[in-house]
Parts: sequence; structure tokens; C-alpha cells
Amino acid sequence: MQRELSAVAWHDDAPDPTRFTAAASEPLPTSVDWVVIGGGFSGLSAARRAAERGARVLLLEKGALRDGASSRNGGMAHVGFGASTSSIIKRFGMEGAREWLDLSRAAVRRVATLAGQGDASLMATTGIDAQWSGTGHVELTHSARGLPDLRAEADLRESLGLPVRLLDRSAVQQLTNSESFAGGLAVDEGGGVQPARLHAAMAAAAQAAGVEIREQTPATGILQIAGGYEVRTPRGSVRTQHIFGGVNGYADRLFPALRRRAIPVGSYMIATEPLAPELLAQVSGNGEMRFDTRNFLSYWRPTPDGRIAFGGRTSFWPDSLPRIARTLTARVREIHPQLASTRVTHAWGGRLSFALDRLPRVTRLDGVTHVSGCAGSGVALMTLLAEQTIDWELGGDPPLPARIAWQPVPVPYEGLPWFLPFAGIGFALEDWWNERR
Repeated sequence: MQRELSAVAWHDDAPDPTRFTAAASEPLPTSVDWVVIGGGFSGLSAARRAAERGARVLLLEKGALRDGASSRNGGMAHVGFGASTSSIIKRFGMEGAREWLDLSRAAVRRVATLAGQGDASLMATTGIDAQWSGTGHVELTHSARGLPDLRAEADLRESLGLPVRLLDRSAVQQLTNSESFAGGLAVDEGGGVQPARLHAAMAAAAQAAGVEIREQTPATGILQIAGGYEVRTPRGSVRTQHIFGGVNGYADRLFPALRRRAIPVGSYMIATEPLAPELLAQVSGNGEMRFDTRNFLSYWRPTPDGRIAFGGRTSFWPDSLPRIARTLTARVREIHPQLASTRVTHAWGGRLSFALDRLPRVTRLDGVTHVSGCAGSGVALMTLLAEQTIDWELGGDPPLPARIAWQPVPVPYEGLPWFLPFAGIGFALEDWWNERR
């Protein structure tokens, strides 16, 4: 059981992306046009885009490609950001907010294209089906106190051109077969992927485009030289003109400027055993992606192989995976008592990152261009923004998140968010206040 509970359910049904990497015995190239650091969605997307535009690209991954969040997340490609629509409108105005929402919608469409089965899909070029669902998502409030906020959010999104549907308690109960929620907001755009399959397909496509992918090869130093940079690794040094950082919540000491800005947060998931078809139908509704509106949120969905994958934030204090798995198991059974006797067979975690304003960023720091801070919306945003970032570096327009400043966190901080446990106390109190009877 312990072995199973340390496993990532998505990995059971996906090709290992290591098969698309170069052998460790091969020497590194002495010079390339681009060095991409990090082998997740953003790194692979950036590397492939640069290679397709004629560049010689080396991608360095300090561990295995599967170690990061891209093959471990919930696989949800949904419209929206960590920041609320009202806060975006207040900051950027209606037209500015429309531009941000259009970016999110475009990112979701890009993933739908890549993960679908059309001629432009990764399946058409790699043979790997990323199992796009196209089922949309629903945001759920546990308390009637949250209904005014949902209504206001629905009105704002509709005013910006996004079709949404408000669901009352009866409609939510009919959809979810759960009595845990007082209402919801449904968005039909978007859906889900099998993230490990999408990740493997991206690795295959990058390799086919000419990207040289190296696992177990950390970048240990970056030195500015005439005409570009020298990237140092334990296997040798590589000269390059451009560096893309696809490290996000896994930034190490090589990226101090990013670590002073991006706040990493652990997110954890469990998966049930495959469910009987009738039970799966009871708890999965139309197959939509689901998440609630708590600060300590939960998110869940059916998987293509018939499980329920359930994730969330349980605490900002350090905790063990078995304890986290027990908390998440209790949550999913509270929401769906039908699963009380269903075994949980997998548990795992990963790291995302966010900026203080919960909007994504594209930024150049110390010679490295980063895409970061997607705050739980990275499946779609990381993929599109990485492609847009390469186009920008090669003379195109800057991506929208590159046009806003990203100041360091205004407290002493570099990579270890010591302040989050204290903020978590406030988040927990806010959740309790919003749901008190």
C-alpha cells in the first residue's frame, strides 16, 4: 500500500518521456542558439517553438522529465486566473480585463488543439493521445454566503464576452450528486487532459523538431560572455545566445531574482481505484472539471481510466504525504459519500507558483526569460505563453504578462515562503467565516 500511495496515477497510463531524451553518454554540444532549463510544459513548448523556427536547442532537466509538476497536476485547462475578474477589472479597466480573459481563452484553445485529435494535434504527429475531454468546468461554493460573489463573477465574465451559467443548489445537486454545495458557476469552454500523456507527447514533438533533451543534467551556473552566455553543467559547458527558464515553482539557487518573486506552493492529489461504471456516472456528472471557491481549495475530476482524481491544498505548514492523503480522502468522501468504501490507491504532490497578485508573468531576469506564476492555471497558460515568449524573443510582440512589472516580494525572501503558514491562518479563518451558519 505504501508503494501505491507514493505513485502518480497519471504515470501508470502514459509513455515515459525519457524515451525521447538523448543518452547520458553523448557529449553535450559546445554551442547552441537556445538553452532551455526545465522540461515541463513551458520548457518543452518553448524548446519546440524555437526549434521549429530554425534554432538549435538544448533542453536541460536537472532530474527526470517526470519529476516536475507538468505530469503530476490535475490536467485541467480552464478559463480564468488565480486573480478574480473584479480585481483584474479594477486594475486594468474593462478593455484591459477583456485582453486578459482573451489570453486565458486562447491558452485553453491552444491546449485543446494540441491535446485533441485534429490534424494539428500532437496525436497526429506523435501518436500519443493526450485524451482531451472538452467538458468545461464548474466552480462550486459550499455556502449560500458565497452565492453573491458567484453571481457578481458571472456578470463580470459575461460582460467581458465569456458565456457562463449560474447553478442554484438544486442544479448543483443534480449535476454532482452531492449535497455539499449551495451553488456553482459553469463554464463550457475548456476541459481536461491526461497530463502525463500530454507531457510525453510534448517531449516527443520537441525531439522530432530537433530539440536535444538531456535529463539528469542540471544547469549549475550562468556566465555572461561576449555574444551571449555560457551555461555550466556537471557534464560540461554550453555557449548560447538565449536562455529560457522553465523552472517555475522549482527554481533553485541558480535563479535568485525569480525566487524573490515567485512563491512556490505544494499541491497534492489522490486517485481512487477504477470505479464501476454506474458509480463513476453518479459522481462525475458530465465529466466536467470541478473546483471549489475556498482558499484551501479542492479540485477533482474523472480520469480517462475511470478513477476520481482529487487534489487540493491542506496546509501551508510542512506535512507528510500520508497525512495529506488522509485529509484529501476525508474531503472527497465528505463531498461524495458514495465513495466511502472506495479504495484510494495513489497519492502524490507537486509544486506550482504564484505572484502576489495571482497573475502570470513573463519576465527577463539576469539574462534568463521566464514564464511563471500561473497560480494553478499552468496547463493552458504555460503552454501558450512559452510559445509567445519565443516569438517575442525573436522579434514579435511581447506577451501580455510581459507588459506588467514584477516586483520582488516586499519582505526578506528568497525561495522559502516562511510567511505562508501565517497567511494560511488568515485564509482558514476567512473560509470558516464565509461558511459559518
